[in-house]
Amino acid sequence: MTAATLLGVDVGTTGVRAAAIDATGRVLGAALVPCPHQAPAPGRAEADPASWWGAVRSACARLAGSVALDRVDAVGVTGQAPTAVVVDGAGRPLRPAILWLDVRAAAEARAIEAALGPDAEAIGGNRLHAYYLGPKLAWVRAHEPELFERIALVVQPHAYVVLCLTGQAACDLSTAMLCAPLFDARARGWSERGAQAAGVPRRILPPVRRAEDVVGSVTREAALATGLREGTPVVAGGGDFAASALGAGVVDEGQACLMLGTAGNLLMPLEQARFDARLINSHHVGCDRWLSLGGTLCGAALEWFRRACAPGVSWETLEAEAAQIDPASMGRLTCIPYLQGERTPIWDEAARGMFFGIDLTHGRAHMYRALLEGIALGFRHCLSVVEERGARFVEVVAANGAGKSALLRQLLADALGVPLTWSPEAAADGDGGSAGASAGATVAGAALLAGLGCGAVEAREAGAVARTWARARASAHASPGGDVVRHEPTATGRTRLCEVFARRLALYGAVRSITD
Repeated sequence: MTAATLLGVDVGTTGVRAAAIDATGRVLGAALVPCPHQAPAPGRAEADPASWWGAVRSACARLAGSVALDRVDAVGVTGQAPTAVVVDGAGRPLRPAILWLDVRAAAEARAIEAALGPDAEAIGGNRLHAYYLGPKLAWVRAHEPELFERIALVVQPHAYVVLCLTGQAACDLSTAMLCAPLFDARARGWSERGAQAAGVPRRILPPVRRAEDVVGSVTREAALATGLREGTPVVAGGGDFAASALGAGVVDEGQACLMLGTAGNLLMPLEQARFDARLINSHHVGCDRWLSLGGTLCGAALEWFRRACAPGVSWETLEAEAAQIDPASMGRLTCIPYLQGERTPIWDEAARGMFFGIDLTHGRAHMYRALLEGIALGFRHCLSVVEERGARFVEVVAANGAGKSALLRQLLADALGVPLTWSPEAAADGDGGSAGASAGATVAGAALLAGLGCGAVEAREAGAVARTWARARASAHASPGGDVVRHEPTATGRTRLCEVFARRLALYGAVRSITD
């Protein structure tokens, strides 16, 4: 590792985060700019891509007070995926981006699956679902044909920011894998057959590059807008999920990372491609590893509960109330948090949430605890798929803001049956102009990709450097008892959640049978 100042940027579902990090992992400055999305109709989620670029400029302006942006050695950008950002020949967005949360393209997914037959999963390792990019683009083609003909490129949110910075477009492997059925996983290139089945012309799909590859440099116009030096190298970047795992130092098989943001992802690196379409199959960033993902709503579900059931109540109050609940008093209270359909492992866009077993003894705190249990058991459901293949994990690393809940972390340890570690920096707000401000694993992963791209970090050292950086960030936000919090699964907690999990599976099956 050579001396360098690296800028990491993450385009999340609810905001843009940025941080400058030096070669030792010290955060020189960090900024968070809220950037909420819109839900114009049930099952739909959109955002204005121009707002992301505006948020990046605002984040750079905040960083400029403590970081010499004109001395940044390289830039890495990561972001939410799979999201359809369609632009014209000048790089201007043609419509609001269709986010990964959006499930409007269910009919298109079924049509593409029927057209491809048995090859639907074989092409890219993933099943056809409205979550993936192919059906989203097919929906645009079917419902907005004139606009579709004007599309010059389709990119992911992080790639849109890279396009604004450099004028160059690219798609990395981690997000290309989520473009089903457009990407051939084994050939590591775009699939002509998949594109034809989705009605997507090959010309609008950008070149596929490694996440750490330099794809261009900051243009004069972008330099004036951000304060970065003209000519600063910018790497392709990748999916926020993969960057989160990289930033947490989770790069080898047997390790696992829980990304607890708007969505929750259980990320498991694999040395060989062993695809199971009940999970999300992708590729890692910064190393030659595959990734299996279990995905469910996390922070978005918690935000919904507070908005609907506890308006104006602080997170600290909700947490304290739920922590005081005796688990025995929960009775049969069970929450299935399918608030926007569900992805892994059931892939049911029609699934909806429920609270079951409520009685007169239950209050807000019981319901909030049931929601936390429901989120934890969503990951348990995903882990059971991996365990069928004989995989075992000795520890899980939790990253990002929703992990601030100590109760949720303990429930996760009990549900997964393995120790869970978490550091306080993962939940800091990420907005501070001085050294010691928080970056979080995702933004750190983006910065590490920048380091790999400019040569400041050697590829063989990526995992070790990531873990060193994680320890440095944790030390800067150390808790009174140490810089890392560890949760061990408890026998009583595990037994109870196993019972709740069995009830959850039965409830889902029963409700599904009467709503078909």
